Amino acid sequence: MNYATIINFDDIWKTFNDNLEWFPHVRSSHIKNRIERGQVILQDGVLIIQQIYQQTRKIGKDTDVYIKAGSHMIHQIINLKKGNGNAEKVIKEYFAHVGTDVYLTVRSENKPANRFYEKIGMKKIGHITWSKGKILGNVWKKEVNND
Repeated sequence: MNYATIINFDDIWKTFNDNLEWFPHVRSSHIKNRIERGQVILQDGVLIIQQIYQQTRKIGKDTDVYIKAGSHMIHQIINLKKGNGNAEKVIKEYFAHVGTDVYLTVRSENKPANRFYEKIGMKKIGHITWSKGKILGNVWKKEVNND
């Protein structure tokens, strides 16, 4: 996997600005910190911001879903060149690369993203909300040996 460096910041930040509908909460300092921590993958036009959870804990305040210590959480994934098929290829490479369970959350209203996660073999395992319950979301999981 190709990890982003600070040299990639401007292109990555532009992507978030171009997709404010889905990522209004992302701040430039957040992106810079993730890049510095080695948590940003930029491969074949696909951006993945992720981290390894160090301890088992609940995902969000209003869900009963727990992420296991040592598992990966994808915070954002974006295909910079939509429709080229690279997102599916890169996410499958990512699953193989990390070799752990992978979790992510996504807004329920983001139908294309939810269909994509189902298509690549992830399982919807719960629900989450943001903004004091105003925004509904789904929690997805890809198990290590769940091909």
